[in-house]
Amino acid sequence: MTQDAGTPLPFDRILVTGADGFVGGHLVPALAARLRPGARLVLATRTPGRRGEREEVAFDLTDRASVDAAVKAVRPDLIVHLAAQASVGQSLNAAAGTWAINVCGSLTLAEAVAAHVPGATLFFVSSVEVYGLSFNEGIATEATAMWPQSSYSRSKAAAEAMLGDVLPASARLIAVRPSNHSGPGQDERFVIPAFAAQIARIEAGATPQIAVGNLDAERDFMDVRDVIAGYVSLLSRAESLPARNILNVASGRTVKIARILELLRGMSTVETTVTTDPARVRPSEVPLAAIDASAFRAAAGWAPRHTIEETLASILEDQRARIVPKP
Repeated sequence: MTQDAGTPLPFDRILVTGADGFVGGHLVPALAARLRPGARLVLATRTPGRRGEREEVAFDLTDRASVDAAVKAVRPDLIVHLAAQASVGQSLNAAAGTWAINVCGSLTLAEAVAAHVPGATLFFVSSVEVYGLSFNEGIATEATAMWPQSSYSRSKAAAEAMLGDVLPASARLIAVRPSNHSGPGQDERFVIPAFAAQIARIEAGATPQIAVGNLDAERDFMDVRDVIAGYVSLLSRAESLPARNILNVASGRTVKIARILELLRGMSTVETTVTTDPARVRPSEVPLAAIDASAFRAAAGWAPRHTIEETLASILEDQRARIVPKP
């Protein structure tokens, strides 16, 4: 399978929400590199004016007037909707905020699309977390029943359904359900950078103990660079897609959290010990989450390229640079 690396995106005005986040930081330059002549890439942000020459628009997903004004001003033919409360762990103690952003905010955006750009394409990033307990029945395909088990995953499932209902029939909806993905720039709410940051601090002289939660879970981990390549490749083919799309995005391989930790520890020259921190142990009734992403691979002409070792090495190096900045 050959990944398309150069076809310009078939859009004239692209609006990206959540551009300041982890995925946005990787996706924005990838989109910029694929603009066709004369096309605009506009970043929706609460703090416009921080990105030099890049075009921005003031945007607050919790403020209806702000969202409506941004969509009306830009009139995008593609909205890449990344803005969300993106942490399962954080959603456990912030359910109201999670629903306000992930569902109510997305509803506001959908209404603005319907009012001002009813023919636009909306690219919505959901999550494989929507399958929840259905993972215990086997490999999840897009036809697998959703059985979410957290405020985060329930809000993502609800947002998918809402967007399908509220967006006009003339709009195209592309909802992707990515598996766990990581890379440089991700914060310590997520398991791989949490491990890597602790190792980097130990290398810098901290107590040689790595605090962990549940190490037995087995998940499909992707490199954020592969995820971004897949998104851009799919968007380059968006005009050939139907009006409504739901696609899993995954590597097709699973690995235990314990193995992730083992590999990271092996990349360090310092001796470390592992201790279980009850605060990090999140209840999980899903020992294995395996995902079929064959539909996405076919639609995007995509396959992941990075090994788990390459991903882990890039994250550990990123955390080392944060803790011991290079001259």
